[in-house]
Amino acid sequence: MMYGVGWNVAQPPDALLGLTFTASGRSSYLHVWLMMLVLGAVTAAIATAVAGKRLPEAGLFATGVGAAAMALRGGSMQSILAYGASPATASRRELMWMMGQDCLLWAAVMAVAWVSSTLARKWLWPDGKTAVSPSAPKAVTPQLGAGALASTVVVALIVIWLTIARNPVAEIARGQVIASVAAGFFLGAMAGRTVTGIDNVRWYLPAVAIVGLTAYLVGYLEADLSWASSSWYRPYAALATTPPHDLVRPLPVEYMAVGVAAILGGFWCSDKADQTVEEGAR
Repeated sequence: MMYGVGWNVAQPPDALLGLTFTASGRSSYLHVWLMMLVLGAVTAAIATAVAGKRLPEAGLFATGVGAAAMALRGGSMQSILAYGASPATASRRELMWMMGQDCLLWAAVMAVAWVSSTLARKWLWPDGKTAVSPSAPKAVTPQLGAGALASTVVVALIVIWLTIARNPVAEIARGQVIASVAAGFFLGAMAGRTVTGIDNVRWYLPAVAIVGLTAYLVGYLEADLSWASSSWYRPYAALATTPPHDLVRPLPVEYMAVGVAAILGGFWCSDKADQTVEEGAR
């Protein structure tokens, strides 16, 4: 549904452009965003019904994977920089501002999908027994929850920053970007789950939006390319396609879709490992 119907709804006017709401070249993107909200909700509800009780977040995971596959049909951030920015600092800052807005819009799509999945689960299984777990959920204090969120954010930022490009002026490699974002959030969720032991995924998922917004904020602040002061990097500052910072190489939809799916994957793997340890200790 996301790959086929979603692409027909949200595809940019130019097929070479990356998939965005705010930088698509449309005069108005509100109607496209509203349709994507509905499509994300429907996708999550159907996936929840198909997956059954064992994976409560399966609907959200399916929506993330579907949105990521849909995004791959369009161009990368390289095309957005080429079409939507100029070497001027003000132009780059305006684009980073638009990408921050786009990140929030895609976050809303994923949030609605999460709500839809939750409602569908409660309707299908009103007894509340939606997952198989050998132990009762642990009580979580706000401080412990904040620690899980902070751990996920920090690990994700570090991993993505270190692996997303071979150097600051390298051409954006789509596969490397996707793999870097997936690895960052996967390891971030596993680290947060291991450090805090929190078995409620709601403390980890907000990390995706935080990391995405942080990336475009850094890109906004680095829009003058002040880091390109050496004789080797300076010529690249005159190119619109040079990313203001490594963290802005993913599109907002790539951050949100791949990030959500990766966090759920990391959470499930860590949860499964804990269950195996508990069962072995009995």
